[in-house]
Amino acid sequence: MTDPHDGSSIDLERELTRYLAERRMSRRYLLDRVAKLGAFAALAPVIAACTSSTASAAPSSTSTTAPPSASASAAAVAPASAEPTPVPSPEGELFVYNWADYMGEDVIPSFEKKYGVKVTLDFFDNYDTMYAKIGQDGGGYDVTFPTSVDIPALLARNLVQPLDQSLIPNLVNLGTEWTNPGYDPGNAHSIPYMWWTTGVAYDTDKIKDTLTSWSALWDERFAKHIAVLDDSREAFAMALFRLGKDPNTTNDADLDAALALLQQQKPLVRVYTTDDIGVLSNGDAWVSHAWGSDVYQVTSERPSVKFYIPEEGGVRGSDTAVLLANAKHPIAAQLFLNHLLDAQVSAANTNFIGYMGPNAAARQYIDPTILADPTVNLDQAVVAKLAELLDLGADLEKYTSRWETLRAGA
Repeated sequence: MTDPHDGSSIDLERELTRYLAERRMSRRYLLDRVAKLGAFAALAPVIAACTSSTASAAPSSTSTTAPPSASASAAAVAPASAEPTPVPSPEGELFVYNWADYMGEDVIPSFEKKYGVKVTLDFFDNYDTMYAKIGQDGGGYDVTFPTSVDIPALLARNLVQPLDQSLIPNLVNLGTEWTNPGYDPGNAHSIPYMWWTTGVAYDTDKIKDTLTSWSALWDERFAKHIAVLDDSREAFAMALFRLGKDPNTTNDADLDAALALLQQQKPLVRVYTTDDIGVLSNGDAWVSHAWGSDVYQVTSERPSVKFYIPEEGGVRGSDTAVLLANAKHPIAAQLFLNHLLDAQVSAANTNFIGYMGPNAAARQYIDPTILADPTVNLDQAVVAKLAELLDLGADLEKYTSRWETLRAGA
């Protein structure tokens, strides 16, 4: 193999062996990446490492920047007489629909500056609002952020379209556990965005006991100072964990028992909310059903607030980013997804919102206090024991109908 820049000879086998050893990667893993992403995207960082190693006497170290684009990779391996394959020019606009405060402050400005694309960012306050807005035609948006559980249903309704992964070479930055998720094999229709855990938060200034169980959210001592997430699956999971049942059960008897437990709890609840940050920050809740990474944002102002995964079990979930089926700006949208997977951009997201991302290359840029905080970055042994809420298809109605019964007070 010859470097097109200086004409020096490179021993590809030697450089490949060095590259894999430095990154603690196996050849099987690299071949798997080639199969999933294509040779250009998967081998881009190898090619870059090979060509750069002859330009410097110092040993190569793990790359701290995003991999080169698909077009740069193509240029590196194409014959000298071939024209490089250009990245398509993005459209001039992009419409993004996301949760509020769920993206680093410079993520969009840096994308706009890089590509000359004007981004319009709108916000939703819960998934139901988002799904109603995108309807059957995308609601005029190009990119939105559904939970991973809902990807199969969105695919069944033809609401998202396959990704052109040649436009998303930063997929190579993903940690291995995120490269082939069960909800979307090979990330063919989505990219992982942020992940979280669900457990219990409480204010140690108000509650002196050391809490360890879901039962705290049924404790009459805390009546009218209890908050529960306004999310049917999360709320039923909480009750099912207490009952020792599968949080993805579709057994009617189990769900009826969970509903009865939630009805028993309801008189004690101050609020059902999607703003667990707010109710913990202002002191309305002494104990709250909560997302761990939201609690991280609270503790800077209220260090007395603590979070735990209950001894009966907890939930691990993740959000994704998708290209909507009727997106009018698909090139800009997929370049934006690639931007989100840039190591430094992903780290900026984590440092701003306190959620861990799936980006292994980003860890070197993440605030060490976040990496050391078990509220956000749990030990893998704990994470491995958490349950992920699954797509239930038509059986989801068993949850939603009972949730409506609960909320209506019947």
